[in-house]
Amino acid sequence: MGVFLLVVGIVCIIYGVTIMLTWSGTAFFLVWYVLGVICGGTGALALALPDSTVVRGVRTAVCCLTVCGIAVVSIMSIAIMHTAYRTPPRDLDYLIVLGAQVRPSGEPSVVLRYRLAAARNYLDENPRTRVVASGGQGPNEPCSEGEAMARWLERAGIDADRIVVESESKTTVENLQNSRELIGDDDARVGIVTNNFHIFRATRMAERLGMGDVWGIPAHSTPWYLPNNLLRECLALVKAAICGTI
Repeated sequence: MGVFLLVVGIVCIIYGVTIMLTWSGTAFFLVWYVLGVICGGTGALALALPDSTVVRGVRTAVCCLTVCGIAVVSIMSIAIMHTAYRTPPRDLDYLIVLGAQVRPSGEPSVVLRYRLAAARNYLDENPRTRVVASGGQGPNEPCSEGEAMARWLERAGIDADRIVVESESKTTVENLQNSRELIGDDDARVGIVTNNFHIFRATRMAERLGMGDVWGIPAHSTPWYLPNNLLRECLALVKAAICGTI
């Protein structure tokens, strides 16, 4: 068990470094460091002091928690990703594109470009559908996410009169609440455009807010970063359930 925990700890720390180097605008990579220190430190201690009763007890407890944690996150992740790929109907009334990081240059981040590309593809195929570009301005962003998205969509060939900008929201719940007010019709058929790992939580939040006919439109996500995104989503789902937003 000591070797297992040491290996898990090293893998977590190395993976956390790769997430940190993306400079995604969040400090979630620190979670991987914490997990790495706990698992790796316990494993190293168990190998150094194999005869200590206390160390063996701690090692067993940490190992059990690690295995249970991996199992729970894996089951939740399967449910999250399964929900992401229902085929949406044609001619939805609106799309809501959920905001993500905007670079200092004013250009969307890679994650946000994936969302915008998915929205553009649907809008090109369904010319009667309008789109709400939803996202406020973070402290490290030069403009609101909604404004940056609208500019990108216009450059991609979407007519400006099909684009509604929502530029005040700071969270997913606010994205949906503010967009719902701009749409002004709870019976509208709405597609929520976000990365595949985020569809599950976003659609359930929309349903909780009273939005009737809601569909997820999944955007691509980089496979290497998917474990990080899914772990964050699992924790976010627990928080949302406690706060009553899903």
